[in-house]
Amino acid sequence: MKRIALVLAAISIGVSAIYSVRLGAISLAVALAIYSIPGLRNRRRMDLLVQVLLIVSLVTVALALPRR
Repeated sequence: MKRIALVLAAISIGVSAIYSVRLGAISLAVALAIYSIPGLRNRRRMDLLVQVLLIVSLVTVALALPRR
């Protein structure tokens, strides 16, 4: 799962640099969610909170960007 998330994150950075920041932010949020899902039970609450806040902020940025 972590390798898939890392590949998706690399692809999303490339997409956001070349094509669309909105699509890159959403795919980066998905990659972060996939990366953090396997270790949910072994983490402290603060680590989980930071990951959830990063995912929510990436989706919020993607939705706040103007469409072309």
